[in-house]
Amino acid sequence: MPKLPLMHAFPWTMPAVRPEILLERAGTLCRAGNREQARAICRQILQAHPLNLGALNLMGVTFAEEGLFHEAIEYFEKTLRITPEALDAWLNRGFALSHLGLLPEALRSFEQIVARQPGHTFAHLHRVTTLFRMGRFEEALALHDQTPGLAEAKTAANDRGVLLLWSRGVEEAMASFDLALASDPGDPDAPVHKGVLLMLKGDFPNGLWAMEARFQRNRLRADPFAHTMLAGKRPLWRGDTSLTGKTLLLYHVQGFGDTLHFCRYASLAAEAGARVILYVPPSLQEIMGTLNGVSSVVTEASRLPDHDLRCPLVSLPLAFGTTLETIPAEVPYLSADPFRANVWRNRLAALPGLRVGLVWAGASRMGDADAVAADQRRSMPLAALAPLASVEGCSFVSLQIGPPAAQQAPPGMTVHDFTAHIESFADTAALIENLDLVISVDTSVVHLAGAMGKPVWLLNRFDTCWRWLLDRDDSPWYPTLRQFRQTRPGDWDSVVHRVTEALRSFAPGR
Repeated sequence: MPKLPLMHAFPWTMPAVRPEILLERAGTLCRAGNREQARAICRQILQAHPLNLGALNLMGVTFAEEGLFHEAIEYFEKTLRITPEALDAWLNRGFALSHLGLLPEALRSFEQIVARQPGHTFAHLHRVTTLFRMGRFEEALALHDQTPGLAEAKTAANDRGVLLLWSRGVEEAMASFDLALASDPGDPDAPVHKGVLLMLKGDFPNGLWAMEARFQRNRLRADPFAHTMLAGKRPLWRGDTSLTGKTLLLYHVQGFGDTLHFCRYASLAAEAGARVILYVPPSLQEIMGTLNGVSSVVTEASRLPDHDLRCPLVSLPLAFGTTLETIPAEVPYLSADPFRANVWRNRLAALPGLRVGLVWAGASRMGDADAVAADQRRSMPLAALAPLASVEGCSFVSLQIGPPAAQQAPPGMTVHDFTAHIESFADTAALIENLDLVISVDTSVVHLAGAMGKPVWLLNRFDTCWRWLLDRDDSPWYPTLRQFRQTRPGDWDSVVHRVTEALRSFAPGR
């Protein structure tokens, strides 16, 4: 999904002063991407001069640029132990901590800089960014508006629009994005953010067009086939030509949830006369094979078949002219394999009462500061679901994978865990087939359960994804989905309380 990232990325700062020729050479190598050679020179410097601040900081930079943030932080902190006045080290330490999702400590790093140099614009900017990532939207907006230099920056209107959206509301945010577009029509971020806002309001015709600006912002990420020898020669389809007799390649470009969400359009393409090929990650290949109208499903392990046209799955709502009223919401459009479902039926046979699947956390894309922060805002600890155990007649089943699956159930709550048997989404679908209800934070499991037509309750964060719209407890995308939204950033307690009461009413009826 298009996220609402705040601000813009800044490069790791190089040491400001490099009097030694060796350090200058190391800095040049680092900037050219020759990080191992740069480290070798830094080690040579540190052998002779263990307290050389420039070499210590540059060592940290080389590790950070390779995504080795823990190693990077060690060197930044070595620098700061020698002199707490090394502002570059504080700044780089804050960057590295942000990419690990250690936001309170990252914020402290930026505050250390401001305490020493109140006019340090980068530090103020990243204080704002960090507060936003922590879900402290009002504080971030206040700091942005009162900090000299930020309000006058070229991106100020766009940045402020993102903050306004989750602080004061839609209309003020829209005005800010319009101002950003008027002052810099070539800015690729403002149209994406405005598009997200329009989508949140349900204005799909205008929002979908605006969101296509993501192809300008990061073409390779948004369209991985743009430069491949085969697919790069095939035109992008945006609904502007007939599909009759054409082979159309549809492909995964974002998260698993997006592919599960938008794959429904493959059937519409087939009905329009196309021979449809789906290109997806291996874990999705089998479940995608249950879609109506798909000719073949391939992964990177397969040779890319020849085709006439191509389209990212996330662009299909635009290609088909989707409006809020014309969303293709017939479910199920994905289904579990009967044999696998029977295997899971036997595994769960001893569980009495209502079988409720639980997911309490998303997958954290460590190394991407915005993605890690968004995952922290959408996730909760398993212990937060403890009130559900007070509902009689329920057997809780874990659908959680990844590191959060290791969390222990709180006292008085039993969560049955069979996830060791899950190897793909086909297994997850077979397990969901044997459940009565799925309760999940905003992850791919919500989309899978919704696509299967299963009752699914979404525990939704305050800064919601555009697809869940605003001020609704249902979803036009999934008829069987019910939303339980945070009314304040980070407030999971009230959400879980409402879910518990709803479950108390739901259980006897099932």
